[in-house]
Formats: sequence, C-alpha cells, structure tokens
Amino acid sequence: MQIGRQHWMNRTSGDLGLKDRITLLSHSLLPVIQQTIKSYALAHHKQRNRMQQLSIEDLVLPDSSDVQQALAQMQSCSAEALQNHCLRTWCYAIAFAKMQRLQCDAELLAVSCLLHDLGMTTQHYQHHAHCRCFAGQGAYAAKDWSIQQGWDMGRADQLFDVISLHMNPHVALEQGLEAHLLQQAASCDVIGSRGFEFSKQFRQQLQQHYPRLDFNRIMIEFTQREAEQRPRSRTAMLVQSGFKQLVNSNPYLK
Repeated sequence: MQIGRQHWMNRTSGDLGLKDRITLLSHSLLPVIQQTIKSYALAHHKQRNRMQQLSIEDLVLPDSSDVQQALAQMQSCSAEALQNHCLRTWCYAIAFAKMQRLQCDAELLAVSCLLHDLGMTTQHYQHHAHCRCFAGQGAYAAKDWSIQQGWDMGRADQLFDVISLHMNPHVALEQGLEAHLLQQAASCDVIGSRGFEFSKQFRQQLQQHYPRLDFNRIMIEFTQREAEQRPRSRTAMLVQSGFKQLVNSNPYLK
C-alpha cells in the first residue's frame, strides 16, 4: 500500500481521496480484529510471554552521533510531554522488535521514533508549504534534518516513509520493519494497542521514567485542530472514527 509514502505525499499533499479511505479501512480492519482476538486469547494465559518480564533498564538508545543529534533536535522544539511520548514510543518499538525477533536497523528506528512527531511542534507544523498532514510535515522536517546530518538520499527517503506511515491505522511488516515497529509502538503508547503483551511492572517503569504528564490532552486537542484545519488528512479520518474516545479509554494507564 502506497498511502503515506513520500511519492504519495508529494502527489496528494496528504489529502485522502475516497479510494484512499476505502484502502486504509480494508488494510486495517482485519489486523485490528486479529489483534483483538489475540488480546482475549492471552488475557488469562498462565504463562507469561518472555518479553513481559522485560525491564526498562534493558533498553538503551543506540550510542551514535545521529541518535544523540536526533534526541537534541526533538528536545529543542517539543514540550516535555511530547518528548516523553517519543521516548516511550522508542521503548515500545525496540521491545516489539525483540519480541518478534526482528532484525531492524536500530539507528533508523531510534531516529524515527525520536523525530516522528516533529509535525506536532510549532516549529515544524508548517515545515513544507504544500503539505496538509502533520505526519507528512514531520517526515519532511526529519528528512531535511537527516540530509544536514550527511545521510544519503536513499536513507533520508527511508526515514521519511517510516515517519509518514505511522499515521496509517496499520502498517504491515512488508511495508518495512522500522515503519511497522514505529506505528505499533506509537499506537501502543497513545491508545494502548498491544499493551497486554507487557507486564504491569514494565508499563509502570516506563511511566515513571518518562511521565505522561498532560500528553492525552495535548494529543486530543492537537488532533482535533488538525482535523478542522486539514479535513481530508489521515488525522481527520481518525478523529471521525472516535480517536478521542480511544485515547481516553487506554486501559493500561489505570
């Protein structure tokens, strides 16, 4: 599926047509049903998944200059609640990679997680003149940043796709390991999807290290404004589908 990729964003400016909406729904409905069935199947399972005993201390950002620069870039323009969301997202992403035994590009995944919500910041909300999608804006900003860091164009384009795709309701493994992991992790942190795969202790550790603060309010208010200002965006489609209720109903924050 091409929705969310750079060439789609360049062609549509992030606006969903009717065919795009149908495609997004058809590609996300079955995975959501499968995930729901899995959550019920595991709810009363006596044996813990080996990853449910994961500790926050086991998760360390890659020690590279690009990751440190990405962290500094994110912190320079993001509110503390948004910074913590990006860091929790990375924790979930790398945990999912371990759980699924996926050999991902650890540096690309870390940078993508750290920069995935640049489009929510005042500095980058209008980064690209012709883009009408905050995830696209963030992807353009991250790509420009990566080129300044000396990344080659192919890797910069890959970073764009990973970040832009995260606003799709589902990203299959076939669309890229890092894109799949970022989408799953961001969704886990925002609405609790796949949260049942982690122990209560791990989730509590994560919230203690990177407190949620007023993230729910920020996310809800931002997406509602985005839906009003960019009514054909993927965000608008999510808001119309009850995104606010999903955020407020996250069962793993209680």
